[in-house]
Amino acid sequence: MDSCGQWRIYIILLFYFLVLNTMFAHEIASGSVANVSRKKQFADIVLRQHMLPSYNMSADGVHEHGVGSSHDQNRWRTQMAFSKSVYSFEVKEDTLPGTVVGKVESMSESLTPIMYSVLEDDGENLFLLIPHSGEFLLSRSLDFEAQRFYILTVVLQQGDSQISSVRVYFNVLDVNDNPPVFSQLAFSASLLEDATAGTCFLSLNVSDKDDGVNGDLNLRVVSGDEEHIFYISPAGVLCLKTELDREKTSSYDLTVTASDCAQPSRLQFTSTAHVIVLVDDVNDNAPSFVSASSISVPEDAELHSVVMTVCAEDADFGSNGEVLYYLNDTAGGVFTIDNNDNNGSIYLQETLDREQVDKLTITVTAIDKGSPQMSTTVNVTVFIEDINDHDPEFSQSSYSLMVREDVARGTSLFQVQAHDQDVGPNGQVRYVLTHIGPFVVDTVRGVFVVMDKLDRETESNYTFIITAVDQGNMPRSAAAAVSITVSDVNDFTPTFSPEKLTIHVTENYEDLSQLTHQISALDEDLGVNSQLTYFIQNGNGDGLFSLTPNGTFHILQSLDRERESFYIITIIAADSGTQTMHVIVDDINDNHPEFTEEVYNTIVSEDSPAGTAFAVITASDIDEGVNGEI
Repeated sequence: MDSCGQWRIYIILLFYFLVLNTMFAHEIASGSVANVSRKKQFADIVLRQHMLPSYNMSADGVHEHGVGSSHDQNRWRTQMAFSKSVYSFEVKEDTLPGTVVGKVESMSESLTPIMYSVLEDDGENLFLLIPHSGEFLLSRSLDFEAQRFYILTVVLQQGDSQISSVRVYFNVLDVNDNPPVFSQLAFSASLLEDATAGTCFLSLNVSDKDDGVNGDLNLRVVSGDEEHIFYISPAGVLCLKTELDREKTSSYDLTVTASDCAQPSRLQFTSTAHVIVLVDDVNDNAPSFVSASSISVPEDAELHSVVMTVCAEDADFGSNGEVLYYLNDTAGGVFTIDNNDNNGSIYLQETLDREQVDKLTITVTAIDKGSPQMSTTVNVTVFIEDINDHDPEFSQSSYSLMVREDVARGTSLFQVQAHDQDVGPNGQVRYVLTHIGPFVVDTVRGVFVVMDKLDRETESNYTFIITAVDQGNMPRSAAAAVSITVSDVNDFTPTFSPEKLTIHVTENYEDLSQLTHQISALDEDLGVNSQLTYFIQNGNGDGLFSLTPNGTFHILQSLDRERESFYIITIIAADSGTQTMHVIVDDINDNHPEFTEEVYNTIVSEDSPAGTAFAVITASDIDEGVNGEI
């Protein structure tokens, strides 16, 4: 290179130096110049290219500044050699342009100006050499991921002579300036729900352009996996930690992060990707019935009507969850089933009669369409509801009863019963009497009760109708005849009419057969209670009279009025009636008058005037009436 060219380079470098010196002086002062120690990875290059050969002098061996011998020239070159046989500098890729990143030095102490220049440069002026100081300035940003090292050849010049040359190596050090990069922002995968734990199924393609720990990646699932189902293998593959259950969770929306391992941790980069994991169904669930296990059907339900819809749910998906229904037991052909929209409609095929059978059982099977098929069986109880289709029925069509007339009020006489084959209100019977009288009936129990005093002598027979009515919405009824006969009790005392009977008998009557009288009493009772027996209770102490049981009164002896003119006889008519009978002996003139004295002695004064009463003569006649008048 001629002198003019060298000076041109010098001026350019000086300009860079003057402009950038102020900007980056503080960085140099603070020790930010890259470490100039060697790195192992450049050892081989350094050993192979430790130093370029010196440029030859001119052909005649004469230096431009003077003529010297070959020995002098070699000695001078040695004295002007670089301080090192090879230079190696390490520069972080985030070093700012304008920063001093290295320096070459000469061991010469000559007063002649020394200049440094770049002879070979594979960095295309990335590193600018200051001619006089030997310092390298970084002209633009580095990128470790684009190029990791640079080789320059620097020559030492004195005047126009190239004295020595040296290899300069710049090793670009990686900094963590690249985040991990997933091959795509969203991944998706599908798994059968019976996949075993440990199955790895999705490779998460992620890379980091940085080197070393800056490019080492740590992947983990940060959200969407609350149950800890997944993990990421060291190879970056998403794997199963535990078994899946599609019926519990059919898909997972995972958030996965990739973080590099730069230190300190605050320098680390993290990238995120979403992973959708779809869990494919397998037929691992049998249908499960959700419909009732019992129903009630009215006994008058129409033939071929739907009496029930059964439903079973299958947690599986698709055909694995589609359910068909069958009847294993149709209750003797009473029911059939049809499949309809994943439900089973049960139809009535025969008429029902609750009074014959009030409960039926059918067996329903639900089977899915999966492979292999899974099924469930349930017994459905059909309760047949009653309708009011039966009349009450009395145990007998008529009732007859005899009741004593002295029965106490409130006395329960008898109970009627009507049975209704229906149940519930339809079979609940109430009793009603159509006759208003001395009897009432308990509407629930059907018990007849006497409410008023009975009197056979007033009314001896009652006939009425009792009705049994059920309690259905449309009541049904039945009737029965009731006849009550009032039986007699001896509640009447025989009565004589008149209560006092007077008969007259002529004394000394000789024809005793004519001295009879029929005694008669009345008893309103019936039957034996009215059959009377007569006898003399008192007044017949002398045995002058007799009375037959049928009431014929006889005078057994002729009577003497003067001895006894009046007899009081008490006659009883049994049942229990009594009568007082007066027997009066009628007088005949069968007695002479009798003086009270046989001889009467009296004194009469001689001078008594005529008409003077001087004595009382007394006579009596025991006859009665005119027969006894004297």
